[in-house]
Amino acid sequence: MKVSPLTNLSNSKTYYSNVRSFPNGTRNCYTLGPLNAGSKYRVKAEFFYGNYNGIGTPATFDLYLGVNFWTTVESRDFSRREIIFIAEGESVQVCLVNTGGGAPFISELDLRPLPSSLYSVISLSQAAVVSWDRRVFGATHRISYPEDPYDRSWYPWTAGTPVKNNGTVSQDTSSQYVAPQAALQAAATSSSVSEDFIIETPGSPNVATIWIMYFAELQELQPNEIREFNIYAGNKLFQGPVSPTYMQTSVVHGEPPGLPGGLTYYLRSTSKATLPPLVNAIEKISLKELPLLPTNKSEVDSMLGLKNLYLIGKNWEGDPCLPQNFIWNGVGCSLDSSKYSRISSMDLSQSGLNGPISPFIANLTYLTSLDMSNNNIIGEIPSDLGKLSSLKYLNLESNNLSGDIPQVLLERSKNGQLELRNNGSKEKKGYCFHCSSGLSVCCTCPSGRANGVHYEWGLQVTKENTNLKSSSMDEENLLQFESHLFSVSDLIHITNNFQRQIGKGGFGTVYHGELEGGVQVAIKVLSKSSTQGEKQFRAEAQLLTLVHHKHLVSLFGYCKENLALVYEFVPLGSLSDHLSGHFAGQNLLGWGCRLRIALEAAEGLDYLHHGCKPPIIHRDVKASNILMNENFEAKLADFGLSRSYPQNDEKTHISTVLAGTPGYIDPICFQTNVTNEKTDVYSFGIVLLELITGKKPIAMDDQHAHITHEVQRYLERGDINSIVDQ
Repeated sequence: MKVSPLTNLSNSKTYYSNVRSFPNGTRNCYTLGPLNAGSKYRVKAEFFYGNYNGIGTPATFDLYLGVNFWTTVESRDFSRREIIFIAEGESVQVCLVNTGGGAPFISELDLRPLPSSLYSVISLSQAAVVSWDRRVFGATHRISYPEDPYDRSWYPWTAGTPVKNNGTVSQDTSSQYVAPQAALQAAATSSSVSEDFIIETPGSPNVATIWIMYFAELQELQPNEIREFNIYAGNKLFQGPVSPTYMQTSVVHGEPPGLPGGLTYYLRSTSKATLPPLVNAIEKISLKELPLLPTNKSEVDSMLGLKNLYLIGKNWEGDPCLPQNFIWNGVGCSLDSSKYSRISSMDLSQSGLNGPISPFIANLTYLTSLDMSNNNIIGEIPSDLGKLSSLKYLNLESNNLSGDIPQVLLERSKNGQLELRNNGSKEKKGYCFHCSSGLSVCCTCPSGRANGVHYEWGLQVTKENTNLKSSSMDEENLLQFESHLFSVSDLIHITNNFQRQIGKGGFGTVYHGELEGGVQVAIKVLSKSSTQGEKQFRAEAQLLTLVHHKHLVSLFGYCKENLALVYEFVPLGSLSDHLSGHFAGQNLLGWGCRLRIALEAAEGLDYLHHGCKPPIIHRDVKASNILMNENFEAKLADFGLSRSYPQNDEKTHISTVLAGTPGYIDPICFQTNVTNEKTDVYSFGIVLLELITGKKPIAMDDQHAHITHEVQRYLERGDINSIVDQ
């Protein structure tokens, strides 16, 4: 875009007449390269607003170098930013991030190689930010390329009495701090030996800053002449005494004393001096930590290949995994042993994908979950997917795939190592039906009896193929098709005559069992005194046969005679057990583990709300209904109170008798008896407060105070630490 024609560009570079603006997307990136990994480079970015958009106010936005925050570009007509770094790989990205202060824009972006000796304080984990213009004293013009072979800019400082010498000033070119010859041939002094030479500079509070000052004597001194001075930062000695050598460079550098705000430097003559202080040039660098390592390069390349192949138009800009608040939509990440991010899950469902399954996916070796359902993918399922040894969930439903399922995937599915979902292949199995409500339903068919392993082929049923099963099937027949039927004798065999009780709740007693093949299960048996009863038993059994998610407890089957549900066994108890310290043999949950549990429980809940058609409301989200498997992965459980409803303009909630657990129920429900997804979200918010505070929702020892009231009291006082679980 062109800057405003009213902008005065007479003393500006020609490229300032154009800007590139980014009104769309949160993060937009330039990829610079090729680079040599381990080499040193400088990136310079310039921003000349010129009222290009006619608003009259420049934007404020952030810059990132790769995955690490670089700086904020403030709202002003012109800004320059410069950073020096060591390349991690063969390219680096510079990303402009919209932080709500207007559309980011840029006028110039420049990449320059630097010798390895220059600015040796820089490492892979630490860059140098040039946050103040380099200054040269006694000069009358800006010094840049070719006078500075590294294309740095040095701006004239007009204070003091200028001193010049056009001769060659010697310096150690292998030093980490080197100034251009033109900057060393000029200098400035104060007017007399009794007068300080004053340099006022901006400060950098709480930032490690290095000041570099260059000194070279440009006058041949007589035997009785002495130029010697100390350098003070404020009233504290910074360096000294300094006595410059004729036509030779000496460099003084270091961190100044920590003073707030701007720093004033005083060059003050010593008692021996007969000549005033002299200085040639000065520069300032601020050290910038680069704590985050980028995502594994081969995986980034594969993700970019996927993006280009499928023309994915999501927020796929920059690094896929970092920073965490910019992680690509549908992508999950984890760290490998070298602390590099790896792609661990990918949800590309309903993304409008066309064409075959990309071979790039086989390069994502850390992938544990892949969902490509509900697209227009064609061709065969590649056997290379079997190379993904960590893959535990693969959903290819509702595509146009052909051919057999690769044997390696079938074997892993049969062994319980992979949850495989597909339709459109030659080996389809399953029953389909059309509910009396007119809703299309997907259901499952077990491949064997009481072995805990079954295929799930979700066949989409529409009004055109309702002849597959009668739409008037009653609930009794529905259950027979939806899940595996266990007999009472089966349960006795599986539980070794109900030998091991592992839990008890409002539904009844829970027993441990083992299916053929060693699959561990939990059997929940309805007690005669249960307040929940047969209706809720049927509701839970029917619902769980229709939903499948890695963060929801899976149902293997049910027993109609004894009203029992057979679940997957989740051995590490509930979140409530661990927060209260009631789970033996386990340490208290660390913050990283708590965050992961919260994220995984949220994924399960989000699936119920947005992944199920119609949406499902859990209605009893609480810490005791979030269970942990042997890998401490969270699974949402207990769907006896759950309800589904068709969501449309007329139907945005259900009106029902109040359900749930005291302390977790949204107060609005008490007033209206109206329930929707927000009801679950409120309950989940209470779970988050439990994770943060370690406290129960209702404190029995504090006049039954609710956790929200206690948290609010501390927040109003600004005392956050007191509510955090120690």
